[in-house]
Amino acid sequence: MITALQYAQALHGAIQETNPKDHDKVLDNFVKVLSENGDIGKYQEIEKEYQSLQAKEQGIEEVTVVTAQEMPNAKHMISELNELVGKRLKVNQEVDPSLIGGMVIRAGDTLIDASVKRQLIELEKTIREQT
Repeated sequence: MITALQYAQALHGAIQETNPKDHDKVLDNFVKVLSENGDIGKYQEIEKEYQSLQAKEQGIEEVTVVTAQEMPNAKHMISELNELVGKRLKVNQEVDPSLIGGMVIRAGDTLIDASVKRQLIELEKTIREQT
């Protein structure tokens, strides 16, 4: 079974090695391979992996910020994050009402969970340990 990441890496390599005028042919062949392998349903996941590969190549680090509700000042926060880390960031925003409040930030292998949900889980764990 071929993973979405493996497909994305293969497509990325093929695109890099071909003349831009032949990119349509490469994409047509890629779709045929997906269809033949019964993996056409993985298209969106492959596209996401491909975009991540492109971003890494361009020196852009992807960060996912999950909050309990929409953040109206997100553009300002992204600007501040870019200045703070000294890198170009592509910030993906997600909403998960189960967090109650706070946020969860994912950047590569790093996870920062500053959600109210996590704090409540930790509090419950501490109370159980003390009884």
